[in-house]
Amino acid sequence: MATPPLLVLGNVNLELILGTLSEWPEFESETIMSTSNLRAGGAAGNTALALAGLSVEHRLIAAIGNDELGKWLKGEFQPSTTSWTVVPANTSVSVSILHDKGRVFLTSQGHLNAATVDAMLDAIPPATSRSSFALLTGANLMPSITAGMSQLLTMLSTMGWTTVLDYGRPPEGWNEDTISVYRNWARASDVVIVLEDDLRIIMHKTDTDEAQTALASTLASHQILVVLRGLERVDAVNQGKTATATCEKIEGGDTVGFGDIFNAGFLNSLMAGEGLQMAIESGLTVARIAVTTSPRLYGVFVD
Repeated sequence: MATPPLLVLGNVNLELILGTLSEWPEFESETIMSTSNLRAGGAAGNTALALAGLSVEHRLIAAIGNDELGKWLKGEFQPSTTSWTVVPANTSVSVSILHDKGRVFLTSQGHLNAATVDAMLDAIPPATSRSSFALLTGANLMPSITAGMSQLLTMLSTMGWTTVLDYGRPPEGWNEDTISVYRNWARASDVVIVLEDDLRIIMHKTDTDEAQTALASTLASHQILVVLRGLERVDAVNQGKTATATCEKIEGGDTVGFGDIFNAGFLNSLMAGEGLQMAIESGLTVARIAVTTSPRLYGVFVD
């Protein structure tokens, strides 16, 4: 299997999206949801599916469970673009409850808890060019991958990959220990992608602009900081300059995976040498199209 210019490493799991609630139900009650969607997903899975939809060469490196759901999940991805490790555990399921005021995610441990960093390290090929990118995403749900994150980043860099970190929020929340470790990972990555809510906590700031400036000041000149500010704005900071992209407001609907799909459009554009401004604009465009179409589409189509 030839090495593509983009690796996606992280979590693939089953996603069940239920919506939409206007208020949380009482205990022992039963609520009938108006919509449901059962699909392959997870942060790495969502990005890989978007890349496939965009016809972008890539390789997904991930684990699946050894049950029937794992077999089904594997079948949702192109065999030629995937490197799977089968682990002796049930396939993890993530349930997303959509609410008028936000979302709640409930994820079972399953195979994500059983996946090992050694298996992921063994699957990493050498990069073939300086414009080859490796995205580490969704590792917050995988304890072994989190524990080996520094080793993974070092290995990827040693093998010639430009590293991209989109960690997410630790299940135990942000505390001084998880913040300190995350800042070390950020300094070891070439591109750091973070949500604005997490960024403010990580940098102990109440203002997103101040938090963005504070984290960017800790990074080297070659590093890129990308901040997703809701669903309508993305900032990217590099060498003291900030690029901003915006899009129209997205009204309701299933926006689960928006950031993961953004990563696909963003990295595709960045690999093509289109520049930081164009890259964040492309990421927003791809993500917005995807979450406002059903079934999801990933490109710009003209009648």
